[in-house]
Amino acid sequence: MSGPLCLLARLIPGSRPAVLAAHRGKCLRCRGEAARDAGLRADLAALAGDLAAAPAGLRQQVLASLGEQDAADPRRHLVAAMTARYAAVAGVAVAALLALAAGLARRHSRALG
Repeated sequence: MSGPLCLLARLIPGSRPAVLAAHRGKCLRCRGEAARDAGLRADLAALAGDLAAAPAGLRQQVLASLGEQDAADPRRHLVAAMTARYAAVAGVAVAALLALAAGLARRHSRALG
C-alpha cells in the first residue's frame, strides 16, 4: 500500500521539495514507477519520428460511418451531462427539504402530545 509521501511524490514531479526527493530516492515503489515512466518516455520518443500517412479516402470513410446524428452538434453530450448534474442536485435538494419538513412535523406532533 502506498503512503501519503508516495502520493505526493507522484503528484509533484521533479526534485522539489527536498523531502519528496529523498523519499523518491529511498522508496522502491516510487523508484520502480519512475523507471517505468522513463522507459515509457523513451519508447514514445522513439516513436516520434515514425509518422505514417493515412490512406487516401480514410477521412471520408470515417465521417460517413459516423452518420449525421453523431456530427450534428458536438456539444450535445455536454448539455446532457450538465442537465443530468443539475437534475441530480435538484433531487438531492428536494429530498433534503422533505426530510427537514418531516423532522419539523414530527417535532411539532410530539410537542402537541
